[in-house]
This record gives sequence, C-alpha cells and structure tokens, in this order.
Amino acid sequence: MSKDLQEYRAQYLARIKSQLLGADLGNAGATDLVMQSALLRAHSLVSSLDLQDIDYLRDMNGAALENYLQQAGNRARFEQQLASAGVMPSIVSSAAIMAGVADSPTAMSAVAGSAPAMTAIVGNAPITNLLLGNATAMKAVAASAVAMVAVIASPAAMAVVAVSSTAMAAMAASTTGMAALLANASAWTSVVSSPVAMAAVATSSTAMSVLLANLSAWAIVVSSPTAMAALAASSSAMAAVVASSAAMAAVVASSVAMTAVAASSIAMSAALASPAAIAAVVASPVAMAAVAGSSTAMNAMAASQAVMAAVVVTPAALAAVVASLAAMTAVATSSVAMAVMVASSAAMAAASLSSVAMTAIASTAMASVIASPTAMAAVLASPTAMAAVVASQPAMTVVAASAATMSALLSSAVARAAIWASATALAAIQNAPSAVLDALQTHPQVSMMNNNPSNLTAVFVSGKSMTLRVKNASGNDTNYMRTLAGGSGAGDDVFTTTNAWAPRVRAYNNLCHYTWTSNFPFQAYVVNMN
Repeated sequence: MSKDLQEYRAQYLARIKSQLLGADLGNAGATDLVMQSALLRAHSLVSSLDLQDIDYLRDMNGAALENYLQQAGNRARFEQQLASAGVMPSIVSSAAIMAGVADSPTAMSAVAGSAPAMTAIVGNAPITNLLLGNATAMKAVAASAVAMVAVIASPAAMAVVAVSSTAMAAMAASTTGMAALLANASAWTSVVSSPVAMAAVATSSTAMSVLLANLSAWAIVVSSPTAMAALAASSSAMAAVVASSAAMAAVVASSVAMTAVAASSIAMSAALASPAAIAAVVASPVAMAAVAGSSTAMNAMAASQAVMAAVVVTPAALAAVVASLAAMTAVATSSVAMAVMVASSAAMAAASLSSVAMTAIASTAMASVIASPTAMAAVLASPTAMAAVVASQPAMTVVAASAATMSALLSSAVARAAIWASATALAAIQNAPSAVLDALQTHPQVSMMNNNPSNLTAVFVSGKSMTLRVKNASGNDTNYMRTLAGGSGAGDDVFTTTNAWAPRVRAYNNLCHYTWTSNFPFQAYVVNMN
C-alpha cells in the first residue's frame, strides 16, 4: 500500500510500464491496441504530473537531498526536471529549494552542468548570492565549464564573485574555474581589481600555476596595484612568481609591480632567495628605482653581500641607490653593505658625487670609510663628499680621532677648503685627542708662527689658514688676531694665552697678530688651508 502520492505515482507508472513492455504487439488485436494506447496515454500523463511535482524538494535540506539523489531513479528524475523548460525555472527561482540544492554536491553538480539552469540562476540576484556564498555550491560551479560560462557572461554575477571570499576560494582552487576567468578579459579585470579575489588567487597554488602560464593575464596583474599587493603579501605566491623567469621579466619591467614587491618584506625575501630573480631586479632600472625608494627593500638588499656586490657593478642599479636617501640609509647602517661599498672604487666614486649618499654615510658609516684607502681616495677628491663629511658631527668626530685620517685631509686641497668653511669640522678638530694634534704639528701644511709681537703684525699666511694650538713663550697675554673667516665667522679674534700649548682651532683669512697686551713672544701652529 502506498504511503503518499509520490509513491503511488511511482508504483502506478511501474505497473503500466510493465504491462506496456509485456504486451505482444505483433499478435495484438484491435481491442488490445486500444488498451495499449490508453495505457500509454495514462503513463505519459502521470509522468508529466510526476515531472512537474517539485514539492518534494521543498521538504529536504542538503543532507536529505544528497541522500535522496544517491538512488539512480531519483537522480534521473531530478535531472529530467532540470532539463524541462517548464519545470526548471520553478526549481532555480525558489530560495527554499535552492538552499537545499546548494548544500548537496550531487544536486549542485547537476545544476552546474545545466546551461539553462545556470543562465536562469545568474539572472536571479538572490539565488546567485545564495550560491556564491556557499562553498559546496561554488565548488561545483567552479568545476563546471558550463556553469563558468554562465557566471562569466553575467557582469552582475562577476561583481559578486569578485568580492566573495567563498566564491573566489572555490574558483581559485579549480583549474576549470581559473581557466574560464583568465579567458574572459572583463571577468579577469573584475578579479584583478578586487583585494578579496586576488587574496584567494595568491593563496592558491592551483590558481597561481594557471595564472603564471598565461602571460596575457599576468600582464594585467603586474599593472594592478591591488593585485600586486595581494601577491606580494603571500609567500607562496611570490615563491611561484620568482620561480618563473617569464613572470619575473614582467614584474621587473613594471613600476607598479615593483613598488608592491619593494614594499613587502615577504616579497623581497622571496626575491632574495632566488639568484635569478634578484639578478633580474638588479639588472632592471625600473625595478631598482622602486627598490631604492623603499627602506623595506633596501634593508633586505643591504644585508646580502652577494646582492650588494651585484649592485656596485651595475651602473644603473648603483646610480639608483646612491641617489636615494632610503637606500643609502640602509646601506650606511649595514656593515655588510658598507664593506662592499668601500671596497669598490666605482661605488665610492658614485657615492662621493652624491650629497644624498654622503650625508647618509657621514652620519653612521665614516669608520668604514676611513678604514678603506679606496673609499678615502674618492671622498678626498670630491667637494660634494667632503661637504657632507664636514657638516656631520658624527663623521668629524670619527675623522678627528684619527691622526692618519686628519693628515690625509690636510693633504687634500678639497678637504682643506671644506674644513676651513665648516664650524662643525673646526669644533671637532678643536676637541681632537692631543695625540692627533701632536701628529699634525709636523704636517707639511703646518708651520709655526714664532716671533716677537712686534714682528707679527704682518700677514703670516695669505688667504686661508687655520690655527691648531697657541701659547706664549712666557707669561700670560691677551692676543688679537685677525681676520676670522670661514667656519669661524668674521671679525677679530681676541683670546688669552699662557706659556702652555692650548688647542685653538680657528679659521682665518690673511692671518696676522695685530696687537697684544704684554710683550711676550707669541707662538701658534698654523695650517695653510689654501
């Protein structure tokens, strides 16, 4: 006995089918044929009623529907209903039915394989949103080329897909889904412009594999700040990118892409882990412009001896670095980077011509410079470099503490001119260790002013000069020197001396001792700074 109308119809149809198929039409009489015709019409009518009955779907959740569809007959009936132009719209437009369908892998597979069903779904915003927010449903959609054609053809559907992490996670995990997205320029543009979508792509090895094999699609990615930011934030995505020479070629040629890479420690770590990738970066002026402008990128680069060695032998890369404060700050604060820089005449030649580079070096890395004959030679020959050095109190403190370095500076006309004009430099030398001043007294540029006061009113050094130490041969005296100039300002210099040598580092123009209080012989060590 039947328990419900659906079961009754199933039993009725089975009985009629059995009778129809059991009939011997070859020997049937007229009466038999009339009866068979009636049975055939009855089967068609009841079958039609059964096909149109979708109430059973309303009563099942996803689990129940999935269990129901495991029986071949039930699955065939559901697929017939989806294939029926008169029945399918009622199914896919019902939120109650589609909520269960979305949770059933078998039901969704059937729906996703039906072009009419998918076309109807993407035209219904509520149902589209329901499916796109359901992981089970989206897995089936992304795996179906038929479903993907319908989704991609709908700008409204794609707009929702691109901002749905659930939808994009499913598509990114499917080679079919990704291939469909990449094949449609409009759809792919929607994905590339969405942080949510690109985050899903970046974290999927399947998506990245498909993407990097499609250079046309990749070209769109490297021109998008949104897309590149998502990739640069993903270690797995960047590992895939740097492993592809074609992908890296596009990245290093794009200022947009390199700006994102340079701003990301994750991306830079990936690049630095690949000799081929970092070589491509260093060889690209576009890439190095972005890297040099990023402290994140340059801190990473400066920590690598191999990378810095490549930079200093690549003129464009070196030029970008020495022109950037961010880059040179990273270099100057890295012992690894400075070791490479000071050992390279090309690097130091470039740096010594850049006020930006030398300002950074002077503030933190003068110890490395003065320890290198190569670096010192470049610095001493460059007015730009020396201007930065003498303007830096940290640099001059280091310089003034070294007798050898001070001797080298006084041997350089460029360095002497810079020191003479700098109050910072004069103050540092004033406070230099006694041993340094002792050593400088015998420098070829130094001579002693050693005469009775009455003989000192003439100009002792024409042009630029600098005193190192002063004293009286005996007793105390007030002395008047002129004319202060350069880093010491202007006017007369009045000071008291004793019979002990005392540091007095001052810059003068046309130095003379023009008057005094007591008639004691006056002495001074004077550097000719011309």
